[in-house]
Parts: sequence; structure tokens; C-alpha cells
Amino acid sequence: DRLAQSLRPLADHPHVRHLRQRGMIAAFDVASEDPGFSQRFYRAALANEILLRPIGQTVYFMPPYVIQPEECDFLAARAISALEAALRR
Repeated sequence: DRLAQSLRPLADHPHVRHLRQRGMIAAFDVASEDPGFSQRFYRAALANEILLRPIGQTVYFMPPYVIQPEECDFLAARAISALEAALRR
């Protein structure tokens, strides 16, 4: 539940589609036809000190089961920053 709460701001992002979660795995799709999005997002995520798995236009979260509430918030905030950076081109 905590991860879902932390990721909720992503649902309001104008480029995010279909934010979903099953257990501790969450994902969202990005409304962008840019074939380079995945690579840019990956690099932006690393620059924001997080490791996320973009596949095409879909970004996956697979945090460890022992993640703390403040780490969920950190992950979500940094994912939004990485998304913004990747969309800027």
C-alpha cells in the first residue's frame, strides 16, 4: 500500500498512462512515440540515483520487499524527475 501511495503523483502526470501495481511490482506507460525514450529514461534514472527498468515505453518498479516508507517516497520523486528529464530530449 505504501508504494502505491508514493507513486500516486505519477498518475496525474500528463505523459503517464496506465499506472498499475501487482504486489511490489508497479509499472506505467509513457505517452511518447520517441524510440529513444527508454535509453534516455534509464540514464536519467541513474543520474537520479535510482535503478528502474524501462522497456520500450513502459517503466517498471521492482523494489526489494524490505523497502522503507521514506525510500518509497524517494523512489517515486526521483522517478518523476527522471521522467521529466527523459521527455525533454
